[in-house]
Amino acid sequence: MSSRSRHIAFFNVPAPGHLMPTLAVAEELVRQGHRVSYPATAAHAEDVASTGADVVPYESTIDVQRDFPAGTENWLAKVLLSGVREGIHTTSLFDAHFAGDRPDAVVYDGYVRWIGELFAEKWRVPAVRLFPVGCVSQHVTPAAIGDAAYAELTGEMGRFAAMNGIDPEFGFHGLKGDPDALKIVFYPKRFGYVDAETDDRFRFVGPCLRAKSLEGDWQPPASGRPVALLSLGTSFNQQPELFRMCIEAFEDLPWHLVVAVGPGVDPASLGPLPPDVEVHPWVPFQAVLEHARLMVCSGGTGTVMHALHTGTPLVVLPQLAAADGLARQLEEFNVGRMIGREEASAKAVRAAVLDLASDGSAAQATREMQRHVLDSGGAVRAAAEILAHIDGAA
Repeated sequence: MSSRSRHIAFFNVPAPGHLMPTLAVAEELVRQGHRVSYPATAAHAEDVASTGADVVPYESTIDVQRDFPAGTENWLAKVLLSGVREGIHTTSLFDAHFAGDRPDAVVYDGYVRWIGELFAEKWRVPAVRLFPVGCVSQHVTPAAIGDAAYAELTGEMGRFAAMNGIDPEFGFHGLKGDPDALKIVFYPKRFGYVDAETDDRFRFVGPCLRAKSLEGDWQPPASGRPVALLSLGTSFNQQPELFRMCIEAFEDLPWHLVVAVGPGVDPASLGPLPPDVEVHPWVPFQAVLEHARLMVCSGGTGTVMHALHTGTPLVVLPQLAAADGLARQLEEFNVGRMIGREEASAKAVRAAVLDLASDGSAAQATREMQRHVLDSGGAVRAAAEILAHIDGAA
């Protein structure tokens, strides 16, 4: 534990895949006697408050489901632009809020890196960057997003810099990543080479799950059939046809399928269901995964890590090219099967399920990966790394 109580500010994007993994870390810091301030929109304020953090209310310009549906072209450029524009929209409010109560460190999601790096530089405090959904490259070039998008992005970064009275070159620093920031990655080190240049500033802590996320009263079916869990996360779940395709893949198989459709999807939109399929807006993932033989998902990092935490192999249907790297690694580690967007069909899902379920070596590889995940340290290690980074900068 740090020698004295610290005040730590978190900055994030209002998207469950980014925000939820951080709550266990905030909760652990509070448990150890530190104070956490965490800006949150109305939709996530209750979740943030439940960690013991102080909620800073704000309204966001970002809506991931609206702005980045499956199939979004030039996804990276649009994400970067929305992150800068979020900074333009929010930093004056945050700066005013913390004017008389400067934190000892800022912890920020890579999506809103400009906010985090701005305040770390302006307040002269240590920075911690979070990688909850992918350890992506810190360097962005015109070749990566196109000349027009790069010009628009650098223009917006210049506007952001001017609004905050800092050198316009800060915007380009924001594209390269703060070299002095500690980097907390929410998956284990074996996945560390996905699309990134890592160094000794990276800490691969694995999934950070709260005690409450391990709870749940879901019970396996009386039939005794093997259980599969189907979820498309919260960003790409508004695709009833994709759910129906996956349900069809299990037709006449001796399985019990649990479907979590997520927010914004009416379970009735999936149509008539076979008797061994149950559909819910939400299920306690860990409670289901403790009994599941496999999981079918879209390959979001949080979902994948939940499954590996319980030693559950995966069938992955990535909905964006950005998710392909992680899906390919799951195949390389023999803990999953990937179905590309062009190959997705009920027949392909069915074949992957049967192949994975009958592969004893995959089951063994998944158990070994589970040990690696559990040994990564989770929220306790993440909190310790943050506090050590603060003390080291003092």
